[in-house]
Amino acid sequence: MASKRPDSAPRSDGNLPASGRGRAGRQSAGRRDTARAVARAGTGGSAGGGRGSLLIWSIGFVAVAVVVVILALAVQPKGGSASGGPVEPNVGTPSNITVSGRTLGSPSAPVTVDLYGDFRCSACYKFTVGGTEKSLVDDYISTGKAKLVWHDYLTIDRLGGGTASRDAANAAWCAADQGKFWVMHDWLYANDGAGSEDPAAFTPTKLSDIGKAAGLDMSAYQPCLDQGKHNSEIAAEDAATPKQVGGTPTVFVNGVYVGTAGYIPTYDQIKAAIDAAIAAPAASASPAASGSTAP
Repeated sequence: MASKRPDSAPRSDGNLPASGRGRAGRQSAGRRDTARAVARAGTGGSAGGGRGSLLIWSIGFVAVAVVVVILALAVQPKGGSASGGPVEPNVGTPSNITVSGRTLGSPSAPVTVDLYGDFRCSACYKFTVGGTEKSLVDDYISTGKAKLVWHDYLTIDRLGGGTASRDAANAAWCAADQGKFWVMHDWLYANDGAGSEDPAAFTPTKLSDIGKAAGLDMSAYQPCLDQGKHNSEIAAEDAATPKQVGGTPTVFVNGVYVGTAGYIPTYDQIKAAIDAAIAAPAASASPAASGSTAP
């Protein structure tokens, strides 16, 4: 509530203003009372005014500090460390789905979805982390209606030079040797710099650290990584990519190209293609949709 104006103070006789001397006396006494109050506040006097204010400010500072810590933890990437170690995936491939090499899903699934990707591709990052791939896996792969086959197409290396995309692909193939391609797939996308296409995301050291964090057998993974064991196979697959693949990600359903050229295929487009393939299954998949289960 707002303080009262000085001229609203009680009058000496209920009608007339107080005398000048009385007003001056009251003002002097008021100043002494104020000075004593200030002194008590400054020394934390027993009246509680100063101590109470200090307590309130202390509680306020503690509350702000707690909020800052909570916000800092909230924005830190899951599994990340202050030292810049690998970030744990927020979206993971279900571990109860059959895996064979780079194929996810039942080998007898009636529909084959071929996915051409690059672990350093920003559009692939959005496709994977943004939910399209997860919806595909949840609705069709885990239910046995389709299987998903990964193919490497090193579009970022091709456009920007370097070998970071190939090195990441080799790391995933090395994981596939241990039956963990899709585990590594998840970890690579979680650590590719949020789709920045930065080659520094997949240096040999970082790929080694990611392998450790992903739980790979390092006695087999490290030499596979260091020697580029699968580089020649990756290059051969990249060279044999169907002509319809002009970038990544590109999707085929039973050999039929899905989506609009130059654009990320949407989940609705993929879903419609799979539903159509289930309703009228193709006699055989085209060469583009190999369905191979080899690493």
